[in-house]
Amino acid sequence: MNNFERLEQIYQVNEISEHCVDINFAYAFVCAMACCELELEQWMPSLFLNGISDFSNATLATEFANAILAIYEQSERDYSNTAELNIDAIVLADERRVHAYANGYLQAMILFDNLEINTFCEGSPEANLQHTCLLLLDKLTFNEEVDEQKKAVFAQLPEYSEIIALLPTLLGRYGQQCKLAKAQ
Repeated sequence: MNNFERLEQIYQVNEISEHCVDINFAYAFVCAMACCELELEQWMPSLFLNGISDFSNATLATEFANAILAIYEQSERDYSNTAELNIDAIVLADERRVHAYANGYLQAMILFDNLEINTFCEGSPEANLQHTCLLLLDKLTFNEEVDEQKKAVFAQLPEYSEIIALLPTLLGRYGQQCKLAKAQ
């Protein structure tokens, strides 16, 4: 059983599925958190709809935390050792899941920006990669209510299927850049 399947299994528990953000959003958000310097206590509340982890028993809390940490640690390894972020194929095969995943990663990147984490010098290759990630993730979360100017920008970007194919490498390289910047 891989880490995402383990998380899916835990999300089968009504208490988890009713009190936590969408599983695909959570999966992406945790993957993104692995490339920043925030402590677990600073971002874990974002996985709960009310911002509080209110589990009915310690076993369920431990199982949830262990599943989340396994994804976090795998993402950290991916960012450190490979050129690709390991995104579960089940997520990439379903448009609804992709939308939620892209939204989760995008929200994490927006949080980084708001907290001035993982910032790069304007015009640098790292900043350009970050900007590319933001644009492509935004296009994956696209809905018809987007303004005309944004639609025009999105029309110049790769097609949906091309973005999906690029996503593991793109986010993997972004994570590597964040880790490298942190180490310097």
